Amino acid sequence: MLTKQQLALFWGLWARAEAEELPATATRQERDVLRRKVMFRACAKISLKDVNRTHDFDRIMYDVALLAGDYEALAYWVNSKERRTAHMIGQCARQIGEIAGVPHGWEYCRKVFEQARLPGAWMDVPDHLLFATFQMLDTHRRRTLKRDHGWSGERDGTPLGFMPDRIYVRTGLTVAYYDPLPVAAASADPAKHAASA
Repeated sequence: MLTKQQLALFWGLWARAEAEELPATATRQERDVLRRKVMFRACAKISLKDVNRTHDFDRIMYDVALLAGDYEALAYWVNSKERRTAHMIGQCARQIGEIAGVPHGWEYCRKVFEQARLPGAWMDVPDHLLFATFQMLDTHRRRTLKRDHGWSGERDGTPLGFMPDRIYVRTGLTVAYYDPLPVAAASADPAKHAASA
């Protein structure tokens, strides 16, 4: 289901789209028909309850921005997938640095980019190669955890999967990880787990 923030974004933009597309005298039924038509065209769903938080929502927001004639919103929603992948690249680089015990993992990232004959900064990587870039960094992150710290996966409490918010803390030869709790439960302390080499 969509978050409260996503719903607020949708309804705010939808109000502008309705004002642009329909006369002020349009009935509620006409408004609902238009909204369902736009949603179905965007992601083959007619209810916001069925829309997923990523790709479906991005497609709907793009189409609604187009209908509203809001070109600033249109420019924002057209590259939502690239922004999400760039965020994952940044988080993965941070995690690589934390696992290695250095402040940033960008030096390794630059070397990966050079080896793959990509530009030296992720901002210059072509859109169609962004996800492959993330995969290269995530592969290195996993290999480092396996090779240098003996992690083998979820079964023994040393997960290798990528979680963007995960925080690694290195103390000597030991790497611990913290998974922040969901926002609703943020008042409690994050879960802490440790694994030694």
